Amino acid sequence: MQLRQLEYFLAIWESGSFSGAASRLYVAQPSVSQQIRILERELGAELLERGRHGVTLTPAGRAFLPQAQRVVQAAQDAKDSVRRVVEGRKGDVHVLTVRSVASGVLPPSAARWHSLFPTTVLRLHDFSHRRDLEEAVRGGQGDIAVGPRPSDWEGPVVSLGFEQMVVVGPDAYEIGAAAEPSELASADWVLYEPEQGMSEVVDRVAADLAFTPRAVARTDQVSAALQFAVEGIGMALAPENAVPGVWARHARRIGSGVFRELVAFSRKQPSQLAEDYRNMLTSAELPLTAGRELPPDALCC
Repeated sequence: MQLRQLEYFLAIWESGSFSGAASRLYVAQPSVSQQIRILERELGAELLERGRHGVTLTPAGRAFLPQAQRVVQAAQDAKDSVRRVVEGRKGDVHVLTVRSVASGVLPPSAARWHSLFPTTVLRLHDFSHRRDLEEAVRGGQGDIAVGPRPSDWEGPVVSLGFEQMVVVGPDAYEIGAAAEPSELASADWVLYEPEQGMSEVVDRVAADLAFTPRAVARTDQVSAALQFAVEGIGMALAPENAVPGVWARHARRIGSGVFRELVAFSRKQPSQLAEDYRNMLTSAELPLTAGRELPPDALCC
């Protein structure tokens, strides 16, 4: 039994004749007659009876009619559902990201996304380390990823901007104040566990500034590292966008600035809805710095 046969059957019943159905479906009448004969043969019963006043349903046809209507309607509903997703009018967008970006960068864009696509659902999946994020995308998880630029990536990559890294401690400073590398070298540090992606950033910054951070505490949570730092346990490095507003005066840039590029990337060309999300990110006001606005002597990690 084929969907086309059910559609022919319903068209005959609705139009009242085989010729009317053929005209409505833009097919030859013999094709309509042939498909109905095949359907009746498969069911083992006649469904339609020709008469002087047109086609009528047999008892078997009357029993078959509501079932055929439900199947054809279900098929149409399925097509419409897929079309709405393809056209970006409905569906889920699974966004993979790293934990600091999930809390510091993406939330401000969520309201804009909801206003543009109110019938969609935005699903965030965060990872502790960039390598776990990249492995998940390579493995086919999610629709699109947002995180640090991956190396040797074969799929589409779109830059979103640069997030600034800041050091946080117990003292308050003027907004925009800077910490000098010599101060960082002599300080105690709240460091991250190796499985936390920020540990990679700290190592890169320390290597570029030629010092070895002296650990007094370790954590796998940026929020915990910031709390420890404000309490005076040691300095902590974190994305500026992850520092709560009440602690903004405890955060200082490093020298001229330390920045990390964030990108939207995927394994292949994203679906229409995921592409809409990526386009929204590139046009939204994210807490990031454009590449053209980076200081000439900024450090990128």
